[in-house]
Amino acid sequence: MKQEEKTLDMPPAPVADTAHTAKPPAPVPDLSDGPRANEPAMLGFGGFLLGSISLAFYLKDVSVPANSLVASLPIMVFASTIMLLMASVWAMRLGDGVFAAVYGLFGTFWLSFSILSLALNNNWMGQFENIEQRQATANFVLVWAIVIILLTLTTLRLPSVFTLLFVVVSATLLVLFGSIEQAIDQTVNNPLKPSDPWLIYVGITTMFLFIAVGMYIFASFMHRATGAKNLPLGKPLIKSR
Repeated sequence: MKQEEKTLDMPPAPVADTAHTAKPPAPVPDLSDGPRANEPAMLGFGGFLLGSISLAFYLKDVSVPANSLVASLPIMVFASTIMLLMASVWAMRLGDGVFAAVYGLFGTFWLSFSILSLALNNNWMGQFENIEQRQATANFVLVWAIVIILLTLTTLRLPSVFTLLFVVVSATLLVLFGSIEQAIDQTVNNPLKPSDPWLIYVGITTMFLFIAVGMYIFASFMHRATGAKNLPLGKPLIKSR
């Protein structure tokens, strides 16, 4: 009897826990620096450079009769636009809303510019030589100039090299707007022998300048991604709080 009571008083044997214990999530590796850095700029600025260089080469030879902007459209649509929009989505997934907006703006610029150029060169909206069509192109450039100027003023807390890039892009768009208006005036005043507006050459110069700045930014991010020393991007003009 005593043996039986002793047996009954014994604590029950522990039951094995067959439930799956939730494993803690694996830590997300910090790829913001070092080899294979997780940086959308490597894709975004590559697309930015492709479209910009293509347009600059077209403007440089704009007086050549055989020169056609349509030849640059595959680069602008299937390289610049796609790469920039992919970089925008990449930045959004990283939670970087500022650069998602930057890449999205430049990506949609190349897309809308390509559609405008294709329509004008194929006379889908009337003859390209018509004053109304040239004025529509001038308005297109002016709208984008206003938006990029706003982008410049609202991103002064970024490293100064980005501010320099946006300032030169804004200046280029304003100069190109002025060159189109100048071409319209020359066509009206001298319709038999219109000449190239001199402002176009200023625009080409500033375009090659922002291409050089874009190359520097692209090289800086590629250097950091491959483990090389960072290329300095400059201090922001306005310090963050």
